[in-house]
Amino acid sequence: MQKYNIKRSLQRWYFDKVRRKINFNRLTNFLRVIGLKLRCQHVGRSNNIDRGVTVVHGQYLHIGNGCTIHKDTFIHIAALDKKTVEPIVKIGDNCHLSFRTWIAARAGVTIEDDVLFAPGVVIQDYDHAFDDIEMPIHQQPLVDAKPIRIGRGAFLAANVVVTGGVTIGSGSVIGANSVVTADVPDYCLAVGCPARVIKRYNPASVSWERIN
Repeated sequence: MQKYNIKRSLQRWYFDKVRRKINFNRLTNFLRVIGLKLRCQHVGRSNNIDRGVTVVHGQYLHIGNGCTIHKDTFIHIAALDKKTVEPIVKIGDNCHLSFRTWIAARAGVTIEDDVLFAPGVVIQDYDHAFDDIEMPIHQQPLVDAKPIRIGRGAFLAANVVVTGGVTIGSGSVIGANSVVTADVPDYCLAVGCPARVIKRYNPASVSWERIN
């Protein structure tokens, strides 16, 4: 029994020593990044890719440098023009996409540098047709594809939904559970369903001022 305990202790000591030499988190992240590089148009440097990140048709995806993409993020690209060599989804440098981000694109989604997503953000640039009531909606075509742009340094709080054709300006903040159906200018705070601007940053007063 004593020999067995000594053996177990030596095994623990050895594996602890190996763990200290090998950073398994860095290793698994490296492997996930390599996997994306093999499938995507471009993946930059110093990215953190969590487990459970799914990309469909990665040949249309561009990811910049220094991005963090958390687990259960799903990026689905159904290109309108399958011969295009340009990225349809472009994620800039130093972006942070939190848990369960959903991006579905046909016309184009551009996420500029330093954008922050809280959990559960949905970005979708198209819709499902539902004109034929005799046909299940999932069998009807995808329609109304219009490009989306999220400006530099914007912050989308938890469970925000952004619809096709929308531009969210640089430095703007979208409140939790909002549905953005129209453009939001630079440095504005928008909330609600549909989202409306309630505050705007005034550089003269160096403050966020309420809009009546």
